[in-house]
Amino acid sequence: MTDFQKAAGDFDPLAPEFIADPHKALHQLRDTAPLARSERWGGFWAATKRSDVVAIAKNHKRFVNSVTHIVPGGMAGKTRPLMHADQPEHTDFREAMLPVFNGPIGERIAPDIRAHAEKLVRGMVLKGTADLERDFGGPLMAYALTRFYGMDDVAPEDLDRWLHQYVKGGQKRDEAMVAEAHAGLLKVAVGLVEDRTRNPRDPETDLTTALLQARPHGMPLDHEKLIGAVRQPFVIVWLATSHSLGNMLTRLVEDTTLQETLRRNPELIAESLEEFLRLDMPQLGFARTADGDVEYGGKVIRDREPVALVFPAANRDPEVFESPDEFRIGRSPNPHLTFGAGIHSCPGKNIARAIVLAALESVITGTGGFSLRGEIEREHWPFRASRSIPVDIAATRTDSETAEGLVTVIS
Repeated sequence: MTDFQKAAGDFDPLAPEFIADPHKALHQLRDTAPLARSERWGGFWAATKRSDVVAIAKNHKRFVNSVTHIVPGGMAGKTRPLMHADQPEHTDFREAMLPVFNGPIGERIAPDIRAHAEKLVRGMVLKGTADLERDFGGPLMAYALTRFYGMDDVAPEDLDRWLHQYVKGGQKRDEAMVAEAHAGLLKVAVGLVEDRTRNPRDPETDLTTALLQARPHGMPLDHEKLIGAVRQPFVIVWLATSHSLGNMLTRLVEDTTLQETLRRNPELIAESLEEFLRLDMPQLGFARTADGDVEYGGKVIRDREPVALVFPAANRDPEVFESPDEFRIGRSPNPHLTFGAGIHSCPGKNIARAIVLAALESVITGTGGFSLRGEIEREHWPFRASRSIPVDIAATRTDSETAEGLVTVIS
């Protein structure tokens, strides 16, 4: 029996062995207990096979989101669609939000986000050292959120600070830390709703206005939950995208061959995007809750028991992906579940793809190389993500030659 199985049940997600190499543990669980049981946090189930993850995610009538959407459960209230809502309320909010996510706002803000990514990279290169998560991934996503929402009076660094605190508090199960960060983020959401109530913008490109003007069944959306729907993407979008990007950058730091291949052949970065997304999804603990007793996979999931849909494990299911742990540029087909499945799949996946691609291209082509200069600090369940990636960064050859030329002219 391995360390991660010593606790009662099939596995302990906080066992040192599980934290050190979750994918090795998840491969073993998929083989021995594809619908696994853990007694952590009051007990929960975990689905690790792709087919099971998809089946449960799509069965929204028997497995609901309104009880808990993540294992362990959150600590800052549960009034925030889309993640916390079931039908028909979920559809009421999603139909108001989806046209904005799929509309022209993505293309409109893309140049600014790419320019900001390049600015962040230039700053890191100038210093010669950086933390790729704290100096790049997190700040870039905070900036992207301010542009997407049209936050004219919110500094990206303030948003980034609150979001880091929210996630750090969740990792520590520190309710006071989470509550303080939640209050800061909620204040931003309330401010947006109050402003758009007085000064509405184009509902095709402004999410807050779209929600305020929505009239499902001839009635406005519940005001408190509308504020929650504005607030929810702050955490989910920032966390999913910055954490995924952090994992991708960790991969590039640890796999110098891949890093140099993409630097020498930048046209392959876009071709590699889906493989990065498949292998480096961070969310281990996204969950549904059984609505009544459900028999599934030879097990009985009792009423109100949560089931973690372990999407990163599903993305490495050998029944679907040949050599599942291997990074293959241009892998095809690549039916990964990084953006979820069923009615709760990510509505902002097109914008997320564009942001991640801009980030990867900027940091790879804008540097001459980066190498680890300290220990990577990693988060544990419900995420698999790098919280700190300290590196030394070299300038590109062109930048180095320009700097040398300036020194020669000056001397």
